[in-house]
Amino acid sequence: MGRRQQPETVGVLDRINNLPDSILSHILSFLPNKEAVRTSVLSTRWKYLFASSISILDFEHCLKNLYEEDVNNFMNFVDTLLFNPRERVHLESFWVNDYFVDDEDDYLPLYGWISTALSRGLKNIGINFINEKVPVLPTLLFTSHSLVTLTLFLHIKDDMKVPTNACLPNLKNLCLTNLAFEDGYSILKLISSCLVLEDLTIYDCCFHSISELNIHNHLLRRLILCFEHVCVRDYDYVMAIDAPSLVYFEYTGIVGKGYTLSNMKSLVKAEISISHFHEVHSERSATQLLQGICNVQSLHLAIEAFNETFFRTRLDPKLVFHNLVELEFHSYYCYRKGVRLVEFLHNVPNLKTLILDLADGEEGLRSLPIPSCLLFHVKEIKISGVDGSKYAFEMISYFLNHAMVLEKLILKMINLLGKDELCILKKLLRLPRNSKKCEVVVH
Repeated sequence: MGRRQQPETVGVLDRINNLPDSILSHILSFLPNKEAVRTSVLSTRWKYLFASSISILDFEHCLKNLYEEDVNNFMNFVDTLLFNPRERVHLESFWVNDYFVDDEDDYLPLYGWISTALSRGLKNIGINFINEKVPVLPTLLFTSHSLVTLTLFLHIKDDMKVPTNACLPNLKNLCLTNLAFEDGYSILKLISSCLVLEDLTIYDCCFHSISELNIHNHLLRRLILCFEHVCVRDYDYVMAIDAPSLVYFEYTGIVGKGYTLSNMKSLVKAEISISHFHEVHSERSATQLLQGICNVQSLHLAIEAFNETFFRTRLDPKLVFHNLVELEFHSYYCYRKGVRLVEFLHNVPNLKTLILDLADGEEGLRSLPIPSCLLFHVKEIKISGVDGSKYAFEMISYFLNHAMVLEKLILKMINLLGKDELCILKKLLRLPRNSKKCEVVVH
């Protein structure tokens, strides 16, 4: 004989069933989608109750490790969710991919879901399509008045089509990855259609047949541009940025043909990581890039190529970072990078914090003029890659001798074992320092 339910259990179930649908839906919203759906078998009342509790639908999570028959069940579930006869579901976030799509016809239900969710006030959508042959995206995707976040990750090689009536009046976050634009009109139309855009990210997008890429937005606060996997030959255009409200700027990849960066007076932090240089225009373009961000307060600068272009900018007396108080510098395979760094410090007269690594360095610092920031402003220096070499001791000694108001020097050691580490540690701690307040910390 089966167990009879205890009276206490029956009482609890009665109290739950007496709750109004709105409260039950709110309770279900705290469960994972899969668990919320399972409640549909409890009774007729609960059959569609879960639908109103689901605000986020993520294909990446739902389709993980599913077999083909499970995918069909999942598609039926999405149909039930979005085309519920009893209640119109209003998703807040929809993250969709085409991992289960075999041909173009399979995109029809997928596009139907996207359009239905958008028509019901969807706020956030992410689309990740790995197939190269994808039908034109639904027009509603570019005319939604409810979207706040739009993320597009497409592997298509054809031109990205943006409708002429594109208008996204409430979009604040736009992320474009791996898209191809045959001319400058489509990308310009897309960006200009976002009337309150605050965060723009462009990853490895190709812009063909253009002479200038324009990013003009007075409300933009964060801008991330990554051209790490773009061929140099495809980057033969000038980049023009006008963003007076920008507080964060990140640029990774190639130094291109030229830059016109204007009105960056609000810039607080910039991260510049260079892996390639345009052979013809590199020196002029690098200077233009740095000139555009010279109002920044915190700068992370990484040079991953054998090139001195960034350091020749000291020859330009106009390029002074008056507001820069924090500089993090990393360079690999750069000739005499210690010397180039010290020369560059003349361009940052008010620097307070310096972070750098000593990998692949050479000697030759003693005869260099002393930057004014070391004499009057630098209070903290963090150095990684300390290996006990003669160059490492010369660099550390240079800072200890000339950083007159230094309060803390933090050293991170590498490639040292046993007695060698202890010996080098003692030598480091015995180095003379001209700042009486300076504390040396070794990790």
